[in-house]
Amino acid sequence: MKKLHYTKYHENYKNYILDCIDVEDDLINKELTRKEKIKYLFDRFYSEYSFMVERVGKQKAIEEWLSGLAINIPYTYTDIIEMAKNMGSVDSDLTQVQEDRICENYFNFMACMVLLLENELKEVA
Repeated sequence: MKKLHYTKYHENYKNYILDCIDVEDDLINKELTRKEKIKYLFDRFYSEYSFMVERVGKQKAIEEWLSGLAINIPYTYTDIIEMAKNMGSVDSDLTQVQEDRICENYFNFMACMVLLLENELKEVA
């Protein structure tokens, strides 16, 4: 697969994160709108990790929260690389150095995608 334009793969990641929310115990068998899912995600983040926002900033706090596996996103090296390829954020023929860089930056990147979801929530409001 060839790398997609960032607007396309950003949307893929945001949708993936929201799909991960659907399998949360609290939400099974509930039909939430996109806005409600985003609100749920941030309500959980703030209730579990808001104390870190002032200390390290919101993006870093979300990164740490996600790296603690707060939601069911991939976390193994192999799964992260496979996800990056499937989402279209990278070309399929990666060097070892590129794979290492992707994995090192993964939780920071996912935190950025979560923040884009929050922006979406603000736009609707």
